[in-house]
Amino acid sequence: MVKQNHELESVDVLIRTFNSAQTLESCLGSIAKNVPVRRILVADHNSTDGTQGIAAKFGAALFQEETGLGYATKLLISKAETKYVLFVDGDVSIIKSTFFADALEKFKDLKTGAVVGCAFGHNFLYGIPLSLTMMPLQLARKIGMPDNIQGRETFFFEKVISDASLKIRYVRDAMIHRSTYRKYRYWPEWQGAQIRLTPSRHFRQLINAIFVVSMIHLNSKSTKNFLYSPIYYLKLITGFMNPAKWGNIDRRIIGEVISK
Repeated sequence: MVKQNHELESVDVLIRTFNSAQTLESCLGSIAKNVPVRRILVADHNSTDGTQGIAAKFGAALFQEETGLGYATKLLISKAETKYVLFVDGDVSIIKSTFFADALEKFKDLKTGAVVGCAFGHNFLYGIPLSLTMMPLQLARKIGMPDNIQGRETFFFEKVISDASLKIRYVRDAMIHRSTYRKYRYWPEWQGAQIRLTPSRHFRQLINAIFVVSMIHLNSKSTKNFLYSPIYYLKLITGFMNPAKWGNIDRRIIGEVISK
């Protein structure tokens, strides 16, 4: 564990998992090495691959859930007790030992609502991905979302921050994100459906998605990926136009072939 000094506080780390054994050990090891942890809280969607055993190995408090990503997120927030909470995806490895201290420094600006740790080498900063994001617990407790949503939970985080007239700050080169779900075949369509299933701001989200898709592919530093951006966006629109087909698929089986 990181030795606490001067003004460093401990923090509750919140992780949502499902069959994350392939990456979770590296994730938890990096947290133990680089973050002054008070508790690691894991909401697991009934994994069958050893995820729960890995969480136990690192002393995590484990909570089972069968409802959805919204429920899992709110459950972890309700269990947290520290001034700030740190959301970490199970396929992330923190590589910047000063991330927590850097985040605390940014929170000295009272207009800061969240601090995002960016992936190594990513030059374009945007949004509030929960891959590695710290925010005040009291602000997190204001976030409301349906229990059964499977994606776009960041919409609800963005809304709370926007409504409070707060800003998102960034720490560069803080982590490595293996982006497990983005490798799945129908990821763009699924993301489009999740936008449609949020309660409002659909047009604004669709416009913003053009920017986000471009930033993702620019950060990949691959010309092929960037040229693929228009196709990706068209697939996203396909999902948006047909949420009944794409929107109710559990994110954890999105890689399976859809036969409808």
